Amino acid sequence: MNAQALRAYRAIIFDLDGTLVVLRIDWMAVKREMLSMAQERFGRDLSGMTVWQMLRSSKGPTKEALEEVLQLREVEGARAAEKLPAADLLPSLTDRGVGIVSLNSKESCIIALERTGLAPHVNALVAREDSERLKPDPEPLLKCIQLLGVRVSEAVFIGDRERDRLTAERAGVRFVHTRDIRPR
Repeated sequence: MNAQALRAYRAIIFDLDGTLVVLRIDWMAVKREMLSMAQERFGRDLSGMTVWQMLRSSKGPTKEALEEVLQLREVEGARAAEKLPAADLLPSLTDRGVGIVSLNSKESCIIALERTGLAPHVNALVAREDSERLKPDPEPLLKCIQLLGVRVSEAVFIGDRERDRLTAERAGVRFVHTRDIRPR
């Protein structure tokens, strides 16, 4: 799919990390740091869980501490963000609503978008803290569609992971994988 084909939609919504940019985050190190902190500070064994499962299963002070670790590492990674080829689409979509739905923190998303020069091309951002539920739940995508002021049928979601495809499917939104995108 190229920029011309995307013009059939009033809203083009992207995942961020792995789709438009690469956030330089060592996810295994983040996971180890979160596991260690949960065990040492709260006596919670979260081994066997992903970073996102740890966040979903935690509450109160444990969740806040996990979020702090993750936020710090995301911001570091966002400061070293680099554009991916799909990002070249954004300047050609100025007459469309462009949104971002990300599992990453709002601060890290903003830093990455500013660092890569993409911020002026984005009309709506729904980051981790903007929704009670996380992808693959459809809530963040539906919230972004609402912020862009379009109907579900007028939106397309572009992402790089199975979680993104499931999010789109559950929201009733067309999904396009980044491997099927041709910037020109």
